[in-house]
Parts: sequence; C-alpha cells; structure tokens
Amino acid sequence: MSRFSPDEIDRVAALAQLRLSDELRDRLAADLAQILDYVDRLQAVPTDGVPLTSHIVEGAGDLRPDQPRPSLSVHEALANATDANEKAGLFRVPRVIGA
Repeated sequence: MSRFSPDEIDRVAALAQLRLSDELRDRLAADLAQILDYVDRLQAVPTDGVPLTSHIVEGAGDLRPDQPRPSLSVHEALANATDANEKAGLFRVPRVIGA
C-alpha cells in the first residue's frame, strides 16, 4: 500500500507547477514510499556513542581568514559584459524567473 494518496501527490505537483499523468502519479507515489522506507531503515541504525559531526572529514569547514585585498575596478568587471550599466555598476541579464 502506498504511503501517499493521489491527492497528496497532486498537491505537491501543483506546488512544483507540474502536471502529472495518472501513471506518473502512481509511479511517483511508489518511488516516494521507497525513499521513506529507506529513511526509516537509516533511522533504525544504532548511533549511540557516535559523536555528532557537521562534516565527514575533520577540518572540512575550515575557511581562510577574511582579509581585504585588491580586486577588479567596476570598469574592468563590466568590460566584457554585453549589456551593462557602468554608471550603476550593474550587469543586465535576461529575465529567467517568471519569463
């Protein structure tokens, strides 16, 4: 039995602005159920005594000190831009959201 009803799959699809066929909806419900079953298996793994970590490799989050250093001038940064407003120091790019 699926852990997700067709209405739940449709609601998530609507949030993602997707249109799903009945066949795809059923397949996604089965896939999501498999994913959650796997998560349940992971949660069942005993982790008592395992220290909490934020990274698998120690020191992975180490960052260099933030120090100011010379960079490009506005003119240099905009030199190869196909559409720029140098006075404002801005690149103009095609609209991609809501286009």
